[in-house]
Amino acid sequence: MDGHGSHLTYEFCSYALSHNIYLICLPAHSTHLLQPLDVGLFGPLQHYYGKAADNHIRETRTGITKGTFWSFFTEARAKAFTKQTIQASFHATGIFPLNPD
Repeated sequence: MDGHGSHLTYEFCSYALSHNIYLICLPAHSTHLLQPLDVGLFGPLQHYYGKAADNHIRETRTGITKGTFWSFFTEARAKAFTKQTIQASFHATGIFPLNPD
């Protein structure tokens, strides 16, 4: 989270607490550097999805439908969102283990 008041509501925090979700509030004006999902997950997700969509278009000479979108997205998510890439994302940003530099 970036600490913006609209994100930090009682309902949101209560939901997170009741579902064992740990919230991390990042310093203002630094989220572009510290967001682990942006740094290590969404880039690979975009890469894998783009590769699947490109291959589909080249092979079939047709566009992307709702059905093909979800199959490509599901496959790309499985490749990109692994335990190793999630942990590497937090490590790359210095959030965990904590690297104050």
